[in-house]
Amino acid sequence: MSKIPYYNLDRIEKENAQINLIIGERSNGKSYQVKHRRAIYPFVDSYNQVKESTLSKENKEELLYKAYNNLNRFFLVKRWETEITPVWIESYFKDVDIYKITDGEFDCVDIYRKEIYFAKFNFETGRKKRLLKIGYAGALSVEQNYAGGSYLDVTDIIFEEFMSRKSKNNAYLPQEPTKLMNLYSTIDRKRGTTKLWLLGNTITKVCPYYNDWGLLAILRKMKQGDLVTINLPTGDKDDDGNPILVKLAIEYCYTTGKSSFVIGDHAAMLNRGDWQTDPQPKLTKNYKDFKFLFRVGFEYSNFRFIGEYLKDNSNNNFIWFIYPYEKEFNKKIKLIFSDQVKNDIRYQRNIYNLTIDNPALKSVFSTFRESNIFYASDEVGTDFKQAIDFSIIK
Repeated sequence: MSKIPYYNLDRIEKENAQINLIIGERSNGKSYQVKHRRAIYPFVDSYNQVKESTLSKENKEELLYKAYNNLNRFFLVKRWETEITPVWIESYFKDVDIYKITDGEFDCVDIYRKEIYFAKFNFETGRKKRLLKIGYAGALSVEQNYAGGSYLDVTDIIFEEFMSRKSKNNAYLPQEPTKLMNLYSTIDRKRGTTKLWLLGNTITKVCPYYNDWGLLAILRKMKQGDLVTINLPTGDKDDDGNPILVKLAIEYCYTTGKSSFVIGDHAAMLNRGDWQTDPQPKLTKNYKDFKFLFRVGFEYSNFRFIGEYLKDNSNNNFIWFIYPYEKEFNKKIKLIFSDQVKNDIRYQRNIYNLTIDNPALKSVFSTFRESNIFYASDEVGTDFKQAIDFSIIK
C-alpha cells in the first residue's frame, strides 16, 4: 500500500507569520500537524526542560511550581460554546500518542472548567486523574468572558473549522473576525508573539475572514500547493513612525491524491480538496444564440457578479446569465444590487424590492427566478447563492 502524502507544516512555519490560514481537503493531516507541532510538542519540550534544569536542585518542587505558569501552552478555539465538550476534546487528541510522547508519565487528556490536562487513566476505577495543565479550550461566541484573564503562557491559538458548513443565516457570529481579534488581544497582551492558526476545509470562499482581511482576490487565484503571504496594516506606528504590520500566511494544501471513499455532489472537496460546489444550471446553447438586452451588477460580501438579461433567439424566451466580475463597477452598469450602503441611486439592496419607481423594470426583475437563471460554472453559481443576502424566488 502506497503511503498517503499527508500535509506537513514545514513550509508555512518557515514564514513565521503571526496569522496562519491552512485550507484544503478533509482528513489530509492539517489538524494532526498543528495539534502536534503547535500544541503538544511545545508544551512537552518546555516541561522536559524545566524538569531537567531542576533535577539536581534541593528545592526542586519549589522551582517546578514557579515554572509551572511559564510552560508553553495553547488555546484551542471553536465557534460555539456547545462544541467545547469532554467528548470532543478527547476525540480531538485521540490520534496523539501521549504515553509515548511523555515516556509513560501521562497517557490521556481531560478537560475541567475549559482547561485541558494531561492525565493518567486508572483501569481499576475507570477514571482519569488530572495531573498537568497543558492548554485551554474556549468558544468564540463568548470571547468577552475571557477578557481580564491572564494567558501569558499561551504561545499558539488554534481555531478549528473556521469556515462554517451551516447556512448563511446562522453560519457565523456577528462581526466574527473582530471577535477573534478581541480574543487574540486578550491572550497576546500586546506581545505580538502569539501565533494564530485557522484550519478549514475548502467549503466556501464566502467567509467573513476572507472578506474582512481582503483575501478574496488572492484566494481566487490560488491553486493547490500555493502558499501566499501578505502584510496587513494594524493602523498603528512604531517609535520611528513606521506602520506596524501583521504578517498573514495562507496555504492551500496539496491534495493527498487519495480518495475519501465518498460519493455525491461534494465528493470533489472531500476527495481532492476542490472548493465545495453544488450543481448549477448552465447554458445549454452557445452564448451567441442569445440577444443581449442589458446587464446589472451584484456586489455582496466583496464578491462581484454581472447579471445579463438575454433573449433566446430561437424561442423568444428571456433568461438571466450570471458570471463573475473582478473590477470595480463603472458608470456603464446602471443598476447595482449590493449589501453596501452608498449615496448612489444605482445601488439597490434587493432585486425584488426596488426603491426606483419604474414599473417596467420591476416587471423585468420579477423574472429573476430559479428556472430562468443560468451560471458560468458550478463554482460561480454556488458562490453567488452563498454571497447574496436575498432569497431567489423559485
